[in-house]
Amino acid sequence: MAINNKFGHLPLPMMLQGRPKINGNSPNSQKTLDNRKNRNIHGQYMTKRSVELSRFWIDRRSKRKTKNLPKIKSGIPILLEIDTNSDIDFLRGLGFEIITELKDGFIIVCSEDIELKTLNEKIDNFIKNINSRCNSPAKIYALCEDNDRLKNILSKELYEKWDEIGDNDKYSVDISVSCTGGIKLPNKPFKGPEETGDHYKNRLNNWEKKFNDAYMKWDDLKSEREDIITEFVSSYDGEILNFIDGTSDITKLPDSFSTRLNINGKCLKDLALNFAYVFEITISKMISVDSSSKNSQSIGINVEIIPPQKDWPKVCVIDSGIQEKHKYISQAIISNESMCLIPEENSVGDEVNYGGHGTRVAGAILYPNKIPISGTYYLPCWIRNIRVLDKDNIMRTDMYPPKIIEYIIDKYSNNRADKSKIFNHSIGTYDPFELIHMSSWAATIDLQSYENDILFIQAAGNIKQEVIKSYIKAGYNYPDYLYRELSRISDPGQSLQAITVGSISINDYKTPDASSLGNKDEISAFSRSGPGIWDVIKPDVVEYGGTYVKGGSMGNISLTTPKEVCPELIRKSPEGPPFAQDEIGTSFSTPKVTNIAAEIQKILPDSSTLLYRALIAQSARWPEWTQYVKDTDYNKILRNIGYGIPNVVRATQNNEYRVTLITDKIFEIGEKEAHIFRIPIPEELSSIGEDYNILIEITLSYAAKPKRTRRTVKRYLSTWLDWCCSRIGEDYSTFARRVFETGSSIEDDGDFKWTIGDATNHGKSKKFSRKNGTLQKDWTIVKSNQLTDAFCIAVRGHKGWGSLFKAKYALAVSIEAIDQNIEIYESIKSMIDVNIETPEIEVELGNKDI
Repeated sequence: MAINNKFGHLPLPMMLQGRPKINGNSPNSQKTLDNRKNRNIHGQYMTKRSVELSRFWIDRRSKRKTKNLPKIKSGIPILLEIDTNSDIDFLRGLGFEIITELKDGFIIVCSEDIELKTLNEKIDNFIKNINSRCNSPAKIYALCEDNDRLKNILSKELYEKWDEIGDNDKYSVDISVSCTGGIKLPNKPFKGPEETGDHYKNRLNNWEKKFNDAYMKWDDLKSEREDIITEFVSSYDGEILNFIDGTSDITKLPDSFSTRLNINGKCLKDLALNFAYVFEITISKMISVDSSSKNSQSIGINVEIIPPQKDWPKVCVIDSGIQEKHKYISQAIISNESMCLIPEENSVGDEVNYGGHGTRVAGAILYPNKIPISGTYYLPCWIRNIRVLDKDNIMRTDMYPPKIIEYIIDKYSNNRADKSKIFNHSIGTYDPFELIHMSSWAATIDLQSYENDILFIQAAGNIKQEVIKSYIKAGYNYPDYLYRELSRISDPGQSLQAITVGSISINDYKTPDASSLGNKDEISAFSRSGPGIWDVIKPDVVEYGGTYVKGGSMGNISLTTPKEVCPELIRKSPEGPPFAQDEIGTSFSTPKVTNIAAEIQKILPDSSTLLYRALIAQSARWPEWTQYVKDTDYNKILRNIGYGIPNVVRATQNNEYRVTLITDKIFEIGEKEAHIFRIPIPEELSSIGEDYNILIEITLSYAAKPKRTRRTVKRYLSTWLDWCCSRIGEDYSTFARRVFETGSSIEDDGDFKWTIGDATNHGKSKKFSRKNGTLQKDWTIVKSNQLTDAFCIAVRGHKGWGSLFKAKYALAVSIEAIDQNIEIYESIKSMIDVNIETPEIEVELGNKDI
């Protein structure tokens, strides 16, 4: 695509930084306060349950010895119910190691002391009301039965068949093990306002020593628990799978590790019941995509294909392999770097029948729109081919997806001058993602994105034909069945850092006997819907992937794919034509977005992929039909198509009537920090007498270090971010004071009506909050006279699980005269240029004047 640099994106300079005033600490719940008032009653309950649990575990350990079972080298696991408003770290002071956080205030902990002496001592002090620091037991509401813990660590599928598991049955399972111990990384000290540099330096040196010591203990604990698991599984003649380089398939995250095991039922039960550090066990999921259809049509071709330029993006395609010598693809393939990760196989070719899969995916990256048959075509990027799916379009269970992700990133991204920054991942599980924890697969994508500045473009997944038919027969017609459980996005599409892509229909289709499920620009019949985990907006965007045509009777429903509803895709040949309209799926909508990411990288090669992600979302728009729906339908729109359909032109350039401003470098921000950005507004736009319709779009894209044992975005991430902006009639100084000093709303003529809003009761959509995800876009239309001389945005950092690990972010802001009745690009550009030449001094604000 030819880029018009005349209207390139403008820099968005940061003007102020400081510590924001953020109101609202979670108070103790009424139940906690009642427990404090009734110390004897609550303390006696706690003592009774403590004794019961201790006896239970002493008895269980004794029975294990009589059965000559392997020695369990772990403490005892306990499920607690606690005050949901509390910081769960208070449990450390009661003698517990926090294993994992569940929903609705339930926590799994571990005690190395089977008699729970520390807990009992704290309960005694609570009953006696020794001092103001003895009230922690009031925050514990229940010590639950062990079967309740089991229900929370097993996947739904595994729990339902638990009683049917035989000792000699064979299972492939994925387990996740917590390894934080009682170790807490110390918070990095802030420099006091009156503190000397030398004094702060000494405090910082002491902190660094404590941090390094704690981190080493943490790392040693990981290794110790890995060895324990290995020894335990071996005692049952099980195995931890090995990866292609001979190393164990163990994937490490900051607070845990995960691995895939081949074990018998006896080992599985012993592990689940008695190994205190396990917080998740799932049956290894089938990873597959739909098979292709047959096509024998022939096409005449007379097109000259020009290879990509040497320094253009190198996109990794993780799929079923590629027909590398295909006329339409060959000149984009970096063939000497192609790789097959399927054990005992070497071919990097696409062995999937009837046109292949990876070949189609690679083709959709290179030809996102019409495929030419004449003229000259310039290939937009390079392709690195990584084969992980076999001839049946399946990833074998002896391959562990998180480890494969780590391996690929290490080979193609880390420490390379020609690194790949963009990864197309059109694969996922058959089943919906689990709701309790972020999966190891998705969390690995999140961690790699944070640490290595990469972007995964991930398919939302396809609903199987038999599932669609069953839902329709049960009375859930299109699109109602899209909101049922089996239609939820597949793993790893819930990843916070990946751009998850759904599909929309390419055409209307209707005959006397059949009609398409979904008209043009509506969600495809097979496209899995959101929300993602913890009510994050997913899919992020959608592209054209086709749909099904429904025919037949209720008793004999048929779902077909005539070419009119299919996107045009490259096919593996010569078993059919080199391209055709004969296949559908989110697998093929996803690479169209990958193409946009590559085009962004071409114009911003040195920028972070966080900015690429922001610009993809920033360019997305809801289709025209959404203008005619009620606000009450906005929740369904967000669940189906996220932020809408991205556009490569909007993502890479502007025009006379639209200007996009972007952060020109990666910013880092920690807990209790804020950055303010200021966009000058031309007087001819903001004058009182003017009432131009102005579209404002804001997208924050950030990444932080994940922690799998925690729930909710605010605890899963080391630091979480949000943004707020100036209100109607609010000038720069007033906004800055509100951010840094008051932290409260101000009286004015009313607020902008954002589409999503910063809370579920704000915005036009009442069930979503833009704060939930790491990709936070919102948009509104205002009258130009509601703007002042500047429009301001603040990005704020909030406490996550580890303040040491700051969040990294990129920000994009677009202002557009949607009726194209006033040109704004050049006037804003000239004002931005002046600001860059004479920038304001960044200041640390406490209660200082601005």
